[in-house]
Amino acid sequence: MHLSINKKKIYFYIFIFFFLSTSFNLNLLKSFKEIITLNNINIKGLNKSEELLVKEELKVLLKNNIFFLQKDLILERLNKFNFLENIIVKKIFPSEININLKKTKFVALTLIDGEKYYIGKNGKITNSKQIIYKKNLPMVFGKFKINEFLQLQEILKKQKINLDEIEKYFFFRNNRWDLQKNDGLIIMLPSNNLERSLKIYTKFINKKNSNLIKIIDLRIANQIILTNEKK
Repeated sequence: MHLSINKKKIYFYIFIFFFLSTSFNLNLLKSFKEIITLNNINIKGLNKSEELLVKEELKVLLKNNIFFLQKDLILERLNKFNFLENIIVKKIFPSEININLKKTKFVALTLIDGEKYYIGKNGKITNSKQIIYKKNLPMVFGKFKINEFLQLQEILKKQKINLDEIEKYFFFRNNRWDLQKNDGLIIMLPSNNLERSLKIYTKFINKKNSNLIKIIDLRIANQIILTNEKK
């Protein structure tokens, strides 16, 4: 009888030990999970309104295990913002993520279905509702491809034409452009041999007083046609 009682006590103590150990381990596991849960996302490189916009997009990632949170998932969500050009994501264990963002340079504005969009150097357009940008930019009209417009600007810069003096760009279906400068002067560019025509234009503009000229037509190869009245 005495031996039987001792056995019961031993079994009881083993049960208590196992129960306490299991409870302790479960609590420890729970605490560990809480520690490595993503609780904060720090954004650098944007203004307050842009930061709030990005944080709203990323808030679905909060409370996830930071160890298993893939950077590709973060980048996928950030790539929805066309005004971003460079993204650096760094996990700060145990529960934070630092995201450094660089905005693209905006070079022009355009209209799509009545809404304004910024054209970025990264080759993407951004709805003006997403960002605050105060610098004056030229307007681009017509159904054009962004990369072709950016190529045009590069050609103009190569020919030493000041882009800050261009107020409007007009694209036509025959794949050519007109430029309107801040002083109202219109430059009609050709579909082909653009660089050659621009060289003719720059030579002329450097030698002549063009204050009375309203239109410079470069559409015919190796020629420059001047008009002192707007059409």
